[in-house]
Amino acid sequence: MITRARAVLALVLGLAAPAGIWVLWFFALTAFGSEGALPPKSRIPDPPPGASVVEESEQCGSGGCWWQVTLAPAAGQSPAELARRMGLTEERSLPPRLLDPGYVYVGSEARGDHLVVHVGYQ
Repeated sequence: MITRARAVLALVLGLAAPAGIWVLWFFALTAFGSEGALPPKSRIPDPPPGASVVEESEQCGSGGCWWQVTLAPAAGQSPAELARRMGLTEERSLPPRLLDPGYVYVGSEARGDHLVVHVGYQ
């Protein structure tokens, strides 16, 4: 028969192992996140109704890798208005999540009639 102490120990170890893995993953992303790692696509902000995705790609350079999403604003809307509506007038940082423990930056820039959104690890 399993004693209460063994059941508690099993529960603690069962919770500690995933927590330890998450902490290691967090530190790995913090230390090396900009070296080729991409955040999951779920970290890319959804375009509001009326706007559409023109292109989505992975980009890499000397500073690491990031998602680049080109959006077409809704009819009669400028790229600057779309950026304001999405809360992307300035680059911002998104906190870690349970399934993605890294800090993520999200920024945008107007290019012609489109808004280009960048998402990557900090």
